[in-house]
Amino acid sequence: MASPKLSEQAAGVFGRLPSLLSKFYLRFPPVPIQQYAIKPTLMTDPLRNPFLPAINPTTKRYQEPIFSLRQQSVLFKLARQFGLQDTLPPLNKKFGIEKAESKKPMRGVLKPKMSKADRTRPQREAKRAKALAEADELIIKAKGKRYQRKLERRPVLPKNLF
Repeated sequence: MASPKLSEQAAGVFGRLPSLLSKFYLRFPPVPIQQYAIKPTLMTDPLRNPFLPAINPTTKRYQEPIFSLRQQSVLFKLARQFGLQDTLPPLNKKFGIEKAESKKPMRGVLKPKMSKADRTRPQREAKRAKALAEADELIIKAKGKRYQRKLERRPVLPKNLF
């Protein structure tokens, strides 16, 4: 059995909680005192989690949780202010860092779409380089052998002048 001094301390801490949180703990004792189900259970189960849906034993259908997701987040935020978030029953909802880590990044963040000109630039540059390399052959084909001899006499310039 708990000592009277410990229960007085608990009552003092409990008295300083906001009414919403204290009413919740009156109806659903904190986790160290009572363990709650992690998965949805029957409505009649004494370990029923108020944050999870419950199964109606007669109709076998799911009933909505006692506390909606909005109410769950309000309770969690209040409990976190007082450092009591670990005493709440297990939640389906994620908060803070957990929520940020589980989110998938937006579609355009990892691989941006870019403009069409940016997407096709490598192909255009390759096509241009190929055309420049084959330019002399095309001109020879059009002008004939005389142009080919003229090209052979022309001095070859270094590719990199700088």
